[in-house]
Amino acid sequence: MAPNTDLATRALIVTLKSPLVGMKTADVAEKTGCSVRQVQRIYARAIERGFDPNERPLILKDEWLEDAPRSGRPSKQTSEAVEIVVAKV
Repeated sequence: MAPNTDLATRALIVTLKSPLVGMKTADVAEKTGCSVRQVQRIYARAIERGFDPNERPLILKDEWLEDAPRSGRPSKQTSEAVEIVVAKV
C-alpha cells in the first residue's frame, strides 16, 4: 500500500466497492486517486482481516484497514540513551 493512503481513504474504498454501493474497481480508483491494483489490494485485505461486505449495517473497523505490523530489526538504543540524546539537542 502506498504510504499516502490514510484510513479515511481506505474506508471510502472499501465502502464504495462493497455490494451496498457496488462501484466498479476502476471507478473507485478514479474517484479516490489510487491505482486499480491498490484498490483491489485494500479491499482484499479488509475482507481477509474480517470485513463482511454483505453484513448490514455496514461496519468498518480500524483493525481491518490499518497497516500490518512491520518487521524489522529491533532498536539497540535504550530509553535512557534516547533521553540523553534528546536532552543534549
